Amino acid sequence: MTLQLQISKALSTDLKSHPIEASTDLHAMQWYGHRVQVLRRKCVILMELQSRYAMVFTGLTKPDFARFPELVRERLWREALSICQLDDEQSARLAGLVNVISQPVQIMTGSDRSVQAHLKEVAWHLDWMANEVGALPADSGEEFSFGLRVNQMPRKSKGEKEYFYPLEVLRDFWLGLLAHDKPRPDNVVPFRRPS
Repeated sequence: MTLQLQISKALSTDLKSHPIEASTDLHAMQWYGHRVQVLRRKCVILMELQSRYAMVFTGLTKPDFARFPELVRERLWREALSICQLDDEQSARLAGLVNVISQPVQIMTGSDRSVQAHLKEVAWHLDWMANEVGALPADSGEEFSFGLRVNQMPRKSKGEKEYFYPLEVLRDFWLGLLAHDKPRPDNVVPFRRPS
């Protein structure tokens, strides 16, 4: 599978070496990204298309942008495991599924007006929080904590009648994926056709 990340013009200036020419793959997980300045530091907000779940990266430097696909993949599986709260065996299976889904991370320029509006809303919350506290989240744990707050706020997308909560939608996606990937019992031998 693939994770496709469509980025804004602002973010594309920082990720110059990563964008590729590709068409949207409807079977890939679709994310959108935007870069903002908060407290004079570069921050990136990513948002998944269907759930509108946001991941926030704060105070990024040139080396961070150079290895951005790796940062996205690592954060994705950590957040998936954190929001699902599974036992060790299920966590290992889910980490494997997230790894499959996010290989490779394809970065391309593009946007979606509805997602862009939600990205700006998250950016506003990040700016407000940083100015209230006087600092940005200092590490991935604090970034995740901030994300938990904004992902538990109701959102509404075009064409939807009801509000939804991004954290619940993405958690349900991961749990559904895990439910469809049942492990084979040890005593079952897979069927093989005779040669």
